Amino acid sequence: MVRFGFIRTKEEIKFLILTCMAYLPFPVSFASIVDICTWCDDGFGYFELSEAFSELQDSHHIEKLLDGESELFSITEKGRQTAQAFQNRLPFTVREAAELSALRVVRKIRQNAQISTSTEQCGEKDYVVHLTMQDVFSVQLHVVSPMQASHLESQFQKHAEDIYQQLLSAMTSEYELPAQKDE
Repeated sequence: MVRFGFIRTKEEIKFLILTCMAYLPFPVSFASIVDICTWCDDGFGYFELSEAFSELQDSHHIEKLLDGESELFSITEKGRQTAQAFQNRLPFTVREAAELSALRVVRKIRQNAQISTSTEQCGEKDYVVHLTMQDVFSVQLHVVSPMQASHLESQFQKHAEDIYQQLLSAMTSEYELPAQKDE
């Protein structure tokens, strides 16, 4: 398979990983790192990235942290120094894409952290779905099945901002008032 991009060698992949991680203000999952790095350049694939990432852990440029059951990763001071020392080895367009990609993922992580959903069963065919966008709005809906509840939770997690905008629009619309009878 022919790949197009600037990043081809394992060393360049390592520099890209460190450059991307230097833009992150907090530890992230490996999936987020894959998302950030593969968005920047098409010259390498998942397996090359994974191997380079593992070697960066072994050399203590990246450290693994446990957050409950989740594994999160952050750049170490050694990794920051290496990223800074070798940043010019990456083309400017790739460095710029790394910054934009890191910011995109950080924004997505922060947005997802503000959205929460849960379901509680109140009766045989009565489930209450709690949908919350922290500090913005919260709504509770009654549904008749766990499948409906799961669907509402999924849709809300994907589209919370759009749902808020539609709800706000509906609540602020000028509705026609029914004609009042003279008494």
